[in-house]
Amino acid sequence: MSKLNEMRMYTWNAQGLNYVDHKHSQAEHVPYYKESEGESIKALEEAFDGKIYGLSEDIKAENKEFRNYSIYRDVKEDRDTERIDLHVNGDNEILTGAIDINVAADTTSSFLVNITGEAGSRLYLNNQIRVNIKDKARVKLVIVTDLPEDTINFLSSTTILGEESHLDLSYIEVGADYSVVNLKNIMEGDRSIVVEDGVYFKEKDQFLDLLATNEHYGNETDSDAMFNGAVKDRAHKNWKGVVDLRKGCFEADGKIGDYSMMFSNEVKNKTAPILLCAEKEVAGNHAASVGRQNKEMLFYIISRGFDKKQAESMMLEAVFSKAIDKVDDEDIRKSLKDKVHQMNIRD
Repeated sequence: MSKLNEMRMYTWNAQGLNYVDHKHSQAEHVPYYKESEGESIKALEEAFDGKIYGLSEDIKAENKEFRNYSIYRDVKEDRDTERIDLHVNGDNEILTGAIDINVAADTTSSFLVNITGEAGSRLYLNNQIRVNIKDKARVKLVIVTDLPEDTINFLSSTTILGEESHLDLSYIEVGADYSVVNLKNIMEGDRSIVVEDGVYFKEKDQFLDLLATNEHYGNETDSDAMFNGAVKDRAHKNWKGVVDLRKGCFEADGKIGDYSMMFSNEVKNKTAPILLCAEKEVAGNHAASVGRQNKEMLFYIISRGFDKKQAESMMLEAVFSKAIDKVDDEDIRKSLKDKVHQMNIRD
């Protein structure tokens, strides 16, 4: 049994947050309904050589051995948002995919990865996203995971940033009975910047383990990561956010936080903001809040003519809106907002 989302430093052993035991593999050699696009990018492979990333070495090996879909993008000039759709259903129950994006210096690009599925079958996903951002390039990456129940979702997204590069990253997840997600940004270049937003909603007996790490190596690097979520019924969520200030990252600044709302006494909601520091002249902030919705705000909205369920849904939608508004597709954005708006907080 392997360990998924294993933290570099074991700091939360008593809470069971240092890793997740892996016992859910269902990958096998099966075709996918779409043909792979592009070819392996040498510059990206060289950039990731020797790097530690992903959910685990076992999951990476599984992804490589059973991969049935790959997308390669070598960005050499400015480009508008590209939408990449990954879909699973009864005819395509297993997706073991990879997305590799290599971004040239001084370019601006945007990618929307839309991961969806249809209910009715037990679905399995193991997806790996890698992005290599060269000096002074700007990248916007939005990952939407909207999967039905009875789905196992393993996903990792790793980015390497060059000097004065900029990453705007958003991760949005609803659905999926069992989900393990790893988001890692390796800030190698001086003055590189990461702005990261995330939202999640878990209900019934669903499980989410999310590890978000920003590693600072370059001087004057800056990361600002904020996650917002909600859990209800008997859902179980683990969130681990790490600002990792490595030796040599002079005047680096890292911020990370998770604000999670609970709508049931039966949920398991574990949040661990972590600051690792090996350098003196740096700044780091980490925060977390776990609780129920603001009663004063709830009362205010109800006093304006809305019932309690409507007011709760409106507050939840407002919390999620910052990340959802970054989705550069009107149909996907509307679908996400409608789902959040229609979620009843109380049964």
